[in-house]
Amino acid sequence: MAVDIVRRKTLNAGGLNAGTSADGLDLAAVSIARKAGKFKISLKMGRTVPYPKPLAISVRKAVTQGIDTIDEFIILDRKLGQFYGEQAKIFCRTLKQKGFKTNIVASHGQTIRHLPGRVRFGGKSESGTLQAGHPETIAALTGVLTVADFRQADIGSGGEGAPITSGPMWHLFSDKKESRLLVNIGGIANYFYFPGGKPVDLIEAGDCGPGNSLLDIIAGRFFRRKYDRDGYVASRGQISQRLLSILMSDNYLKGKYGPSTGRERFGEKFVNGLVHNARKLKLNKYDIMATAAELTAVSIAAKISRIIKDDKITSIYTFGGGARNKFLIKRLRKNLPGTELISVDTIGYNADYLEAACYAIMGAMTIWSLPVNPKHVTGAHSKVIAGRIIQSPAG
Repeated sequence: MAVDIVRRKTLNAGGLNAGTSADGLDLAAVSIARKAGKFKISLKMGRTVPYPKPLAISVRKAVTQGIDTIDEFIILDRKLGQFYGEQAKIFCRTLKQKGFKTNIVASHGQTIRHLPGRVRFGGKSESGTLQAGHPETIAALTGVLTVADFRQADIGSGGEGAPITSGPMWHLFSDKKESRLLVNIGGIANYFYFPGGKPVDLIEAGDCGPGNSLLDIIAGRFFRRKYDRDGYVASRGQISQRLLSILMSDNYLKGKYGPSTGRERFGEKFVNGLVHNARKLKLNKYDIMATAAELTAVSIAAKISRIIKDDKITSIYTFGGGARNKFLIKRLRKNLPGTELISVDTIGYNADYLEAACYAIMGAMTIWSLPVNPKHVTGAHSKVIAGRIIQSPAG
């Protein structure tokens, strides 16, 4: 690795993120300056690029139905790497024209499987996770040093590999006076709590339960839509408290597992059970969507109500695609009385590119050999340096 990269006090990083919703790639250009153990972070630019239809179909199949052969995974991994690399190359070229020279690219990749505590190894349950998006191809196409595989070091240290972005989020949002609570309603909903004036070791974070992925599956199955824009479909239904009670009996929502979950639990199989119970209760498809949205709102509220009460939180900062779902936000307000929901945009960061920005920051932390997360967040035995460094081609 080039010595000058390690020694730099400021790194310009391109962050790449493909979320749980599995619909495309977010890119963010971030400048990270390091001084006296603190970061000064500036988001310069962001871009979202949908997956081309053939690639989208392959990703969706891998995420929802599984991969049949090793060859199929190898091909998908390379295709994603090619797509990410091409988009990152275009992005870096655009940034260069604006006077921003990219020192590193940091890619999260597309999560294909996330198995917290569900892998049998050495006679006990371990966690496992798998992301695709061949970082060597990204490095080859961009000609820029690339950092990837951010979750695996945490897995190796006994953690769940999630939530992996709480450290970068602390650098972005912690405040000397104000306690801040953030809720990300992505494919899976999660939260981040940063007590005012407290060090990173005292933060809290974790997944709440289902988010957009569940609603997107229902929108596709019953309404032939990619997603429920503005929560229009859900707003036409009636919430079934009987169905909601059945759904809330899920073991993860009852607190019987660790800090993370995924589409493996709240995906197609979960929807099949939801629909089966809905039919027994004679609910229509609008009621199904309304109740699924309420499940997301209730499960978020259940996770964060204690924090709100203990720290007298009055404002919650939101981001993720679900933050645009008007019906879902209305139901979240109903389940969190006395609190105001505010976009993270109001404190200076574009919500659309926040996770991509976090991976850019994590890439810099990897280069500087800084631990990414407090170990208690993921359940790891020790703090870890996250990320695998891939050199750009020699020439």
